[in-house]
Amino acid sequence: MLARQLAHRLQQSNGGVVLLSGAMGAGKTTFVGEVVRTLCPQALPASPTYTIINQYAENIFHADLYRLWENGKQSLASVMQSIGLEDLCVAGNYVFIEWPNELQIPNAIQIKITVKENGNREFVIIG
Repeated sequence: MLARQLAHRLQQSNGGVVLLSGAMGAGKTTFVGEVVRTLCPQALPASPTYTIINQYAENIFHADLYRLWENGKQSLASVMQSIGLEDLCVAGNYVFIEWPNELQIPNAIQIKITVKENGNREFVIIG
């Protein structure tokens, strides 16, 4: 339900950037997959952990920056430039970024996913 609502909101805005944070295994990739399948039913979402960025349609992108931050040596500017993320964050594109850390992208929707003790997930959406 939440994934469909977010997809609808993004469609009304002609795209957008969504920054997802949460612990390993919180469900970031699964949630992105649900939103992507709502936007593009023929898409086959998969984790971009090793590829860094997956493209599911002409204008739908999914980045996982975990590997770029894990060694702590990459600067924000070098991360953005090295993978061309700035070029993707334009009107008409749908861009989902896991592990955004300190990335500041104007007008981005921020989603923090927390897994509670009972296994339920809590979604906090800002923007």
